[in-house]
Amino acid sequence: MLTENQMVVTNQDGDESVCDILFTHEHNGKNYVVFEFVDTKEVSAAIYVPGETDDEGTFLDIETDEEWDMLDGVLQSYYDENEDEEDEEDDEEEQA
Repeated sequence: MLTENQMVVTNQDGDESVCDILFTHEHNGKNYVVFEFVDTKEVSAAIYVPGETDDEGTFLDIETDEEWDMLDGVLQSYYDENEDEEDEEDDEEEQA
């Protein structure tokens, strides 16, 4: 069963993989989703085009180096923020 932050990605061969959604990001009118495959821990991203319902949508490949560079920067910020939060939690636990 999927959690709220998970989705199933189906590749061109019809193989399904469960992914954790790390975050979404809007840039220049496009919606991006950055996700991590549960089995391999590989991180990837795609352009998300909403479907007719909230449960449906389509992913498009990211085709430009500029988009990948932008998402790499956003992903690095995401990791930095998570690391800072973990450090703060560790500090709070040590003080308790």
